[in-house]
Amino acid sequence: MNIKKLGFGFLSIGVALFASTAVGHDINNKSLLDGNGPEATDVWQTECMGSAVLGNSARLVANITQKFTPNDLSKLTLVVYKDGKAQNTVDLTGGDDAGSPFISVDAGNGIYTMIASRTAGGNKIYSIEFHCESEGGNHTPTTVPSLPVQDQ
Repeated sequence: MNIKKLGFGFLSIGVALFASTAVGHDINNKSLLDGNGPEATDVWQTECMGSAVLGNSARLVANITQKFTPNDLSKLTLVVYKDGKAQNTVDLTGGDDAGSPFISVDAGNGIYTMIASRTAGGNKIYSIEFHCESEGGNHTPTTVPSLPVQDQ
């Protein structure tokens, strides 16, 4: 067997496995501080891009999880927005690591804004899980922000 053909075969299998695997990205253990008032809001931005293998991004999928605060009456909300389209989701049970239901904003390639807020005061620690998807549901290139646009 020709080594070049064998190598191409393994490469093709690897690309196919990568294309079918949904890998999420995380913004972990961020805080909405009580000192910033009950209206504290964090704003994050991520970019969905196309790839030669998977094609263009069709959507951003995301959820939010309230950490370390079981039985808290305040709820965490996540809004995802791009090009006049928005969805929101709420983590109804803080501290259980289950998180909110996932939401999807279908707005193609480009920059999506994720807004985390709470329904009442108190320190809140949260994580956001997100990833871009192609029309077929495959994970597409997704940037991970290192700093928020707004941190309150």
